[in-house]
This record gives sequence, structure tokens and C-alpha cells, in this order.
Amino acid sequence: MKKILLVDDVRLFLKLEETFFRRTGCEIHMAQSGAEAMEVAREQQPNLILLDFIMPDMMGDEVVKKLKSDPDTSGIPIMIVSTSADANDIEKCFRAGADDYVTKPINPQEVLAKAANLLNIPHRLHYRLPVNMKVIGAAGSLSFIGFSRNISLGGMLVESRDPVARDARVLLELPILSDNRSIALRGSIVRTDEDQAKGIVLLGIKFEELSEDQVTAIGEFIGKYESTAKA
Repeated sequence: MKKILLVDDVRLFLKLEETFFRRTGCEIHMAQSGAEAMEVAREQQPNLILLDFIMPDMMGDEVVKKLKSDPDTSGIPIMIVSTSADANDIEKCFRAGADDYVTKPINPQEVLAKAANLLNIPHRLHYRLPVNMKVIGAAGSLSFIGFSRNISLGGMLVESRDPVARDARVLLELPILSDNRSIALRGSIVRTDEDQAKGIVLLGIKFEELSEDQVTAIGEFIGKYESTAKA
């Protein structure tokens, strides 16, 4: 089983990252400082480290230098996660030995794809939850109603009797919050498969860039739905 070490001094952001990787099948470890990150890295020998750049005890590039100079951790790929998009900061990290760099707020699709590359595994990190729920959508002036077949952090497959054009941008209402309250998401139609015999069309919808709150909501919904299904 692959191991991932998540490092950030903000506990809330650690939990957000954990949501991204919860369904990848990887073993997740966490640290909240540079010193703790080095200790956990030596003990657990993760296959990938996601490392915050700005932390109270030391900067991310300093942590990278220490990890890369230690024979026990020098071979571990490191992805820097930072609020800074400054070219000098990015250069510092790569010169220190970082393998990749992403900026906050992070795009889950981008992070998962980069992680798959560094872990040397196929990009199948989006866990798709089979689930049947009502979906209300709008594409411009056209409204449509459908039922989902599955959902992931990347998008969803929806069955509908209302035709929607491929490449159309859509606004969706999904009842995935507590008490069946809905969350609004934007996406685009990337696939349409028509079943004339049943009079339905399958809509493959790719979500546009998700906010941290939206990622958390989808992740929590997947976890709760699975727990309920297994009970």
C-alpha cells in the first residue's frame, strides 16, 4: 500500500487534503511542522510528501533540503503546497530538491493527477461512488432533472430524459448536505450517450474548479453514504 505524508500547520487544511486522498487506497499520515514532518518521514518512509511552504518552525524549502540530504529520506518525492505564487519562492523549492509545486487554493483534480504521476501509478485516484439521487440542473435557459449514477470529486454521471448539448456549461443543485440541503456546483457536459429505447440520455459532467467547501461537502457525502450503505 502506498503511503502519503501530508504536512501543514493548519489542521483544517490537513483535513481537506485528507478528503482528497481518502478514497485512493493510500495510507495517510499527517504532520503539523517541519520537524514533525522529518520525524514521520524517517519512521514511515512515505511514497510521497505534500509539504506546506510557510510553517512556523521552518520554511518548506529548508525542510526539503534536510529531507533530500538525509539518506533515509532522499528518495521520497516531495510536492510543495503553498499560498505563494512568487517565482522566487518556486525557484527556491525546486533548487532545494522539490519534485513539484502547487498553489493554494488547490485544485483537487490537479493535485490528484500530480500525485499519481509522482507515485508512479495510473491516474485513477478519483473514487466514484455509485449513488442514485435527484439532480436539478440548468444549462442557460434550459432546465433539466435527472438522477445520478455516480459522483466523484471530478464530476458525475447523470441519467436524464431532458436533452442537453455536449460542451454545455451547467449549474447543478445536489442534495448532499445535512438535512438534504443542496449545494450548487458548476460543470460542463463532456459526454452524452443516448438510449433511444429507454428514452434517456446519459450526461457525463465534469465539475469546474471546486472550492474547499465544495470539496469537503462531496468528500463527507461520499463517506457518510458509504457508511450508511454498509450498515
